Amino acid sequence: MSLMDKLSRLFNGLGQKRAMRKRLKQRKIVEQQYAKDHPQKITVVKPEYDKEFKLTHNGRFELGSNGKLTQKGLIDRLKYRLNRAIIIVIFLTILLYLYFIFF
Repeated sequence: MSLMDKLSRLFNGLGQKRAMRKRLKQRKIVEQQYAKDHPQKITVVKPEYDKEFKLTHNGRFELGSNGKLTQKGLIDRLKYRLNRAIIIVIFLTILLYLYFIFF
């Protein structure tokens, strides 16, 4: 096999990979557009399985009929996590303040 054959085979493979990446990118764009044009009707349901209870923190956050958290559920979960993080930071700040005053 000559050097030219190896190079042509290499460049053909690169061209095929580029074309495949381009098709996948176009497919993703079309699927996203279709999802925007045809939204699903998602209703709020109560969790039934252990996995759903774990996802919703024992039913604290809204769960949609598609098995994922609703937009409100996601926002509530983020608020919950941020509030806990803020409380921990405040507690650690007070502990450090007391440590530097008394020790």
